[in-house]
Amino acid sequence: MATDISRELICFRLLRNVLVEKGYGAISLSKQLNEIDSESGKAYVSNLFYGTLEKNVQFDYVLSKLTQKKPKPSVGIAIKMGLYMLWYGNTPAYAATDKTVRLVKALGKEGVSGFVNAVLRNASSVTLPKVGEVSNADYLSITYSVPLWIVKELISDYGYETAEEIMKGEAEKRVHIRNNGRVITKEGLKKKLNGEYESTRYGFFVNYATTKNLVPSEYTVQSYASTVAVNAYVDGISPNAILDLCGAPGGKSIYLEELTNASIICCDIHPHRVELIEKYVKRMKSGVNACLCDARRIMPEWLDRFDLVVCDVPCSGSGDFKSKPDVMFNRTQTDIAKIVESQNAILNTAKMYVKRGGYLCYSTCSIFKKENDNVISEFLRNNDDFTKDAVGNSCDGFVRLLPAINKGADGFFVARLKRK
Repeated sequence: MATDISRELICFRLLRNVLVEKGYGAISLSKQLNEIDSESGKAYVSNLFYGTLEKNVQFDYVLSKLTQKKPKPSVGIAIKMGLYMLWYGNTPAYAATDKTVRLVKALGKEGVSGFVNAVLRNASSVTLPKVGEVSNADYLSITYSVPLWIVKELISDYGYETAEEIMKGEAEKRVHIRNNGRVITKEGLKKKLNGEYESTRYGFFVNYATTKNLVPSEYTVQSYASTVAVNAYVDGISPNAILDLCGAPGGKSIYLEELTNASIICCDIHPHRVELIEKYVKRMKSGVNACLCDARRIMPEWLDRFDLVVCDVPCSGSGDFKSKPDVMFNRTQTDIAKIVESQNAILNTAKMYVKRGGYLCYSTCSIFKKENDNVISEFLRNNDDFTKDAVGNSCDGFVRLLPAINKGADGFFVARLKRK
């Protein structure tokens, strides 16, 4: 029986946007979902999109076993959607094959419909490699569907066993929220959740639907990793003047003000992101000041002015590779050197704004040591008026969250330095 494939067409466009056009899935997905009326339809497209994306590396391996020549991008994407329906989508084999064949026909590629049909019918003959059949890095890459260069980076940084622990973990599907301390206590917000939550140190994991019943001014969505980072910035210190150099959309600055009552300037290089800070500040009834600023350029009026300067710098986003797989598909290993160069530039500007005896915090949502430990080591070698100020419970004095290993957290890194 013929079936409507409008949802598959939407999903195909989303996947092509990420895998071919190098777009970002979350932004495109929210726009495309507006075309779908039913909640079940939205859930179907979201699951098929993210599921196929998460298994993209693994499906590249499967295709290499099923085809002598790599299919053209659009055909390959359609087949991967079919593979996801077959292997992970609880879709009967005949239905998954039929939908995929109808999809390629709708894309104007009727000439390959027989090829697509044959590939999917033979998919059950492919098995994933076992330990020892391929290299350790290839095994992890294919088994957990992670780009090979990321696997090699993680093995180099953490060793094989820890790298595997990071890769095999599932991303947290719930959202993390915290109370707006100016409006309601954590206990007060907890009562309004009606038992539908899991408590964390600084907030709650809840299903997204739960947030629809909350008063917008009483809570904010802020990742667990982000709340840990903010508390690490001010652990044991009481700054009066804080500069957040890469602050948009403003969540960390707003939380810092709640914790310290300090005077805070929150910056971003893009005007539209400064507007995001201003809107966030207004919703949270905060006193944070938004500012348009290039964090790499010196602002003379800020020299030696702040008790605490926060550099939550742009990074590879490798700590989010489980929850936002599209981000890492748009990165390559050669990108890291360019990113590190920018991180160094920001840090070397930020140091000039720290008062004598003040603090400089550096953080990323990356788990690559090239962007974290190595950047800090290089900075300390070249700036003997700064010393490492230990925060957190780790033996090296850094806050280091690893996805899957730190339950519910995306990857994050925080280093705090003190100016002598």
